[in-house]
Formats: sequence, structure tokens, C-alpha cells
Amino acid sequence: MILEILNKPSKISDDMIDSIVNHADQILDLEELEELQIVFNEEDGDTCGYFDGIGEEEDGVAVIEINSKKSLEEIIKTIFHEIVHVQQVLHGFFCNEEKTWYGDYFGDLNYDEKPWEIDAFSKEGMLYSSWKTCA
Repeated sequence: MILEILNKPSKISDDMIDSIVNHADQILDLEELEELQIVFNEEDGDTCGYFDGIGEEEDGVAVIEINSKKSLEEIIKTIFHEIVHVQQVLHGFFCNEEKTWYGDYFGDLNYDEKPWEIDAFSKEGMLYSSWKTCA
């Protein structure tokens, strides 16, 4: 997988990002993903990050955005969380455009009630814990 990092804050190293992405790749089976772009932005407020989807014109290229104003721990957890969304789309569980999970619509639910968010928060914690053990 090609990894492209844009606007990386100094508090996180290239080696650390490589380690995070490689760990997620091993656990989540992302071999179909050709490229991952991680874009760091300075955002005010509660937003930690989001998954922009996997481009239709460039199949296999996923873009995630991360709030670089957050703490290092929160940045790492958010990278894992957003990569889980990449896995969900790659494997057909989640359709970001239609807000469906395994084909059923859940777009009207609150953020923390959406099944793809419940899954992402669960896996984020597992990935972070196992990565810290290995790192």
C-alpha cells in the first residue's frame, strides 16, 4: 500500500505513522487498498477526524482527515478509527454515501448509535492497545 501523508504535525513521526498503518493493515486485512492518504488539518472543536471515502475515479485510494490539534494519543486512536472505516467500505459492510450497514439504512441514528461507529470505536480501542504492546 502507498501511504501519503499531508501536513503532518511535528508531534508525530513518519516512523510512528508507518507503524500505526502497518499494524492496522495486518489486523484489518487491507491488502486491496492501493493507497491511503492521511491529511492532517487544524480543526477547532470536538472533531477528531473523518473518513472521506474511497475515490471512485481512483479505486483503491482512501482519504482520511485527522485533527492535528488533538493530543498525540487522540491522533493515534483517530487514525485507527478512520482506518476501520476504510476496512468497512473495502469489505462491503458499510456504504458511506448511502449510510448503510450490511445493506440496511441507519443514517437517521445519532452518531454514537450508528453500527459503523460502534464497530470503529470497538476496533480502535483494540488496535490501539495491541499496537502499544508491540511498539
